[in-house]
Amino acid sequence: MLVDIVYGFLGSGKTTFITRVLERWGADQKTVVLVNEFGDVGIDGELLKNLGGNVLEMPSGCICCTLQADFRAQMLEICRTIRPERVIIEPTGVATIAQIQSIFQAQLFENTIEKIHNVMVADATGFMGLYKANRHFMESQVKNAHLALLNKCDKVDKRTAMVTQGAISAINPGIIVLMTEFGAVDWGEYQFALATAPGSGDRITAQSDTEGIQPTDLKERNPFHPADPHHHEEQDALGFESFGLEYRETFFDRKCLEDFFQELNVADSDLGQIVRAKGIFRLENGWMLMELASGGFSCQPLRVATGTKVSLIGKNINRHLIQAAVDHCTLENSQ
Repeated sequence: MLVDIVYGFLGSGKTTFITRVLERWGADQKTVVLVNEFGDVGIDGELLKNLGGNVLEMPSGCICCTLQADFRAQMLEICRTIRPERVIIEPTGVATIAQIQSIFQAQLFENTIEKIHNVMVADATGFMGLYKANRHFMESQVKNAHLALLNKCDKVDKRTAMVTQGAISAINPGIIVLMTEFGAVDWGEYQFALATAPGSGDRITAQSDTEGIQPTDLKERNPFHPADPHHHEEQDALGFESFGLEYRETFFDRKCLEDFFQELNVADSDLGQIVRAKGIFRLENGWMLMELASGGFSCQPLRVATGTKVSLIGKNINRHLIQAAVDHCTLENSQ
């Protein structure tokens, strides 16, 4: 079984890239996608489920710390029951790849996982700012990558893209950095990069005495309190929190929602310092996905969804004002 860990900071384009992977390889390989979201309201999993295939969600925490035991148990269950050829893991945007990688050193995965590819998705518009603000965190992410995708190159000039590519290469000499737009890659180039990237072909070697442990045993050994969804080593350092809302049979006004997302993008907004916002909304004429990432707003129609969901990540989030603002955008209240 192959494992691709597709990781990157909030809003870098991980889900978009995985969507393209499923479109390209989903019919040819038996693939499972395991999505871990920072907040308790999961959106990425639903977006990927629209493409079919096996998509499993692990919200309300981070698989590199609070959900570590659950993650091991889930992977063990996938291996035993689904037996896929490839597992794509999308961890939360604040997960540390080094901790996730260490989880796979357990002996129970030794004869199951053939190769692990650490694929880092970096945002060309914001990587340098993140590196300056959180140098230790970003260096660790880059150093542990086997392959880097420098995404959103269409949003920066060529010089900025080249400087960012050079910074990534300086941190991890020899790493292959592919320039991408909207998560699109040349698939021949991508496959070659996976096959030749340093360290990506190493077979799992055991560093643990957990052979024979059952999923229930792993859950009982979780050293973190399962009811605390925001306990995260890097959250303490980066200071992020999450807030989510769900609505069942409610319709929303598009213009009001667009104004709301624009307000989230204001630096000194009373709503808080929002670095990532994503929502699936039921409008009168169908479903709409709205996103705030890298300081930019975008929206696109969706074919179908199970309900309205909103997820925000940032600092000093004013939950009361945000809920009031979203409630105001219901058709009942916006008219």
